[in-house]
This record gives sequence, structure tokens and C-alpha cells, in this order.
Amino acid sequence: MSRLAKLEKAWVKASAEERLLFLKRVATQDVDLWSAIDPDRQQLIADGRYLLPSTVTRIERIMAKRSIRPDEVTAEIGFPGEGKTLIRALAKGASLRLAMVKALDAWLKRQALRGS
Repeated sequence: MSRLAKLEKAWVKASAEERLLFLKRVATQDVDLWSAIDPDRQQLIADGRYLLPSTVTRIERIMAKRSIRPDEVTAEIGFPGEGKTLIRALAKGASLRLAMVKALDAWLKRQALRGS
């Protein structure tokens, strides 16, 4: 039996309360469901020069997992010495240069391939 078939079977057997709990759990995992379904789909990371909240969460998660600081992230993306700029964008929603947004997009894709 496939995993999908097992999931469907469990869903049918679950009570309404269990289904709701499952949906809430999935919603809190900050999973990009469309990327899981279609990896080629473009995922927006910013609205112009401002990072989306989901992007901030992803970057913070990767930084915590890899035990790196914002200045290390900016060095990895080709903007050494710009750690404070990234800190302001993550903490206060400050704008970034479009070149930095583009570099962060590429960095996030590389991190996804690494499993970070």
C-alpha cells in the first residue's frame, strides 16, 4: 500500500477533531505545499525589496540549523559586510537592494537542495 493510500485511509478513519488537528499541524510547519507538489514552480521570496514573512522564517530556520549569523549569510551570497542590512530586513522588515533579494533567492534554492 502506498503512503498516499495509507494517508487517505487514515483520513477517512479520523474524527473531525483529528482532521482539524492534522490540518493545523500542517499549517504551522511553514511548508510550501506548491513547491512540494511542483518543484519547478517559482516561489516568491519578496514583494519588491521587502522579504515576505515566510521568507524571513525560512532564512531564520536555516541560520539556526546551520548555526550561522546574518553576516555569514551575506558573505555567502556575495555581500560581505552587509550583515546589519540583513538583520534589519529580518527583524524590522526593512528593504533590501534588489540584487541582494536576487542573491538570497538563489541562496535559498541552494539551501533547499542541501536539505537545510
